[in-house]
Amino acid sequence: MRKNKPRIHITVNSVRALLPSPPNTKTFDWDDEVRGFGCYRTSGGDVIFVYQYRMPYMSARRARIGVWGEMTPSQAREIAREWAVMRRKGVDPVEERRRMAQEDKAARDLIMSTYVTEYLARREREGRPVAKLHGQIMVRDVAGLMPDMRLDKMTDDDVEKWLDQLQTRSKSAKRYGLIYLKVLLNDAKARGRIDKSPADRFKVPDQQERDRVLSPFEIQRVIEACRDMHDQHGEVLECLLRTMRRKEEVAAMSWEEIDPETWVWTIPAERTKTKTRYAMELPAQVIAILERQQPDPMKRTGWVFSHDGTFSISTSTQAKDALDAHIHRRMELAFAAGQKPRRFEQWNFHDFRTTAATHLGEEPLNVRDDIIELCLAHSRSKDEVSKYQRAEKRSMVKVAFQKWNAFLDDLMERPDAWPGGRNMPRIGKGDLKRRRLELRQGWIKKVRPLRTGEVRGGRRNR
Repeated sequence: MRKNKPRIHITVNSVRALLPSPPNTKTFDWDDEVRGFGCYRTSGGDVIFVYQYRMPYMSARRARIGVWGEMTPSQAREIAREWAVMRRKGVDPVEERRRMAQEDKAARDLIMSTYVTEYLARREREGRPVAKLHGQIMVRDVAGLMPDMRLDKMTDDDVEKWLDQLQTRSKSAKRYGLIYLKVLLNDAKARGRIDKSPADRFKVPDQQERDRVLSPFEIQRVIEACRDMHDQHGEVLECLLRTMRRKEEVAAMSWEEIDPETWVWTIPAERTKTKTRYAMELPAQVIAILERQQPDPMKRTGWVFSHDGTFSISTSTQAKDALDAHIHRRMELAFAAGQKPRRFEQWNFHDFRTTAATHLGEEPLNVRDDIIELCLAHSRSKDEVSKYQRAEKRSMVKVAFQKWNAFLDDLMERPDAWPGGRNMPRIGKGDLKRRRLELRQGWIKKVRPLRTGEVRGGRRNR
């Protein structure tokens, strides 16, 4: 500090009288009340408030407090007074201010909902976008269930409680939620945003293969219900069963993926779970369904299944709800026709693949296991791929699909099929819920995640 200039009490009037500092220098006025508190006017005319101090065994430091106009001299003095108290306690005000700024930044950037949004956007910018399904899990099950959780404050107990929430919905939700929480926390750790991941001590459960196989009786009711829906959702769901594909692959099918001469459907790698291109010759039964979507070959462009051509159709929860309600009605009609009462066990769309694979491997179809795997488009090791057998196996895959669809057609030609008749009207909206709930009595209830702003049990999800 300049000793030849007397200290003054810094006020509004003294600040107004302060002359601009010469270029490349700073001419200070120092306060007579708080030692180290001062101000100077820049050559441009701004008045800057500062606090100058020295920590033990360190050279003097000068910290900027603020600018006159944004704060008054009295306000700046109070900040300097606080910093003087910190210095006397051995706390460096500059370092503390830096620490608090980092804390504020972390409070904003390391909030789970913010971090997930930034992570997905960053992957998009880097040309490595996260798959749609994986992004949905991050948004719905990770950020959706703990939106305000800070990554650097997360504990083992927090992870455990969160996993318990997912477990109430399903084992699969718990497994995939943990996978993508680990992805996010490992990303934060690799970028130096957190020191360790509290998810490290939790082991991802082994994937449990579903063993739900629909019986011939159940397959009949499913196909009948698909037809009874009288809409594109029913057609998509029947295609799922007949092609053994995943629901996202069928729902987003486009005419450009289908060869109009051979009816070979080629699913690009980016639309398959294994990230490998897959081609299959569509069975005649599936071709008939597709032709109904657009009878005019000259207009076959864009999505195959779409309400307005803008978006592909969605195999949503509502579609499953409607299908279950129509299954319930057909089961009632089967019982009324003299068939023994049965229970339709809990199931989902992925069970179509298990059902098809199981029936193909048993009597009377007897398809080889390796051909069934090719029908399912499961990933294969290099040792399993042979260019010399490719033509033979493609023809055998085609035959397997023909056998499977013929098997389904035979089921629907049996006398116990179509109880109540082939042409049933669609169930009215007022009856859908009742029938759906009656079919699902005793099923394990899946808890839907809270939407933003929704209240469940007195707690609002933010």
